[in-house]
Amino acid sequence: MYQPRTGNPRTKNHRMQSVFFILLVVAAAYILLQSPIFEIRTITVQGNRQLTPEEIIKFSGITTGNNIFKINISDAEKKLNMVPLLKSTEVERKFPQTIVIHVEERQAVALLAVKNSFIKVDSEGVYLQKGQMASALPVITGLNCEMDGPGKPVKAQYLAQALAILPEMSRMLVQKLSEIHISDGGQVTLYTIDGIQGRMGLPDEMKYKCLIFEEVIDRLKEKGGEIQYVDLSNPRVPVVKYSQNPQEGQQ
Repeated sequence: MYQPRTGNPRTKNHRMQSVFFILLVVAAAYILLQSPIFEIRTITVQGNRQLTPEEIIKFSGITTGNNIFKINISDAEKKLNMVPLLKSTEVERKFPQTIVIHVEERQAVALLAVKNSFIKVDSEGVYLQKGQMASALPVITGLNCEMDGPGKPVKAQYLAQALAILPEMSRMLVQKLSEIHISDGGQVTLYTIDGIQGRMGLPDEMKYKCLIFEEVIDRLKEKGGEIQYVDLSNPRVPVVKYSQNPQEGQQ
């Protein structure tokens, strides 16, 4: 006699297990999203020096009391990356109740003279913020700058060359400088705080030229000479001119 087929017990059991698993996942997700155990209690900031932790946390948009799983990490990082002083950022969850914000700040290396004012730029030429002559940073002059606002690179011919000079100098020489002037033809002139000119010529062999410039002005100032300029267009034969008793000589 013909017997009608019934459903496979194994298939039915598998379906029930799948439904149970889905319900279990939903229940677990609900508990995680609603449980006070996962409410953010602490937000820490690492790597900052110029911006305060409070400022960085505010920029991120993250607040305590929110569920740690509901925080949009990508959105917070995008907000932070819009801050001109921040070069890179990373937001990390530390379960169960902590958010850690890692930042790398941009460091100002020079002031640019633009439109009767000054702006701070980093080694990549990114406009950080407005600055003042009273700062300890050397001023770069002579450039025709185009700016799109803070956080964007400044566009100017010879700016990259001017910024590349700074790492070639000793820290002591940078501290002695008041200005780096770039002419239309790319010629470089350094000015110390004491008013001494370093006529460096084109920006080649700058590490050697800066070394010689620093040695010459230190050695001659020890002798009591008041120097007007040191011409290092040919760094092998530096020419010195004094402000008093004008004379030229090879050092």
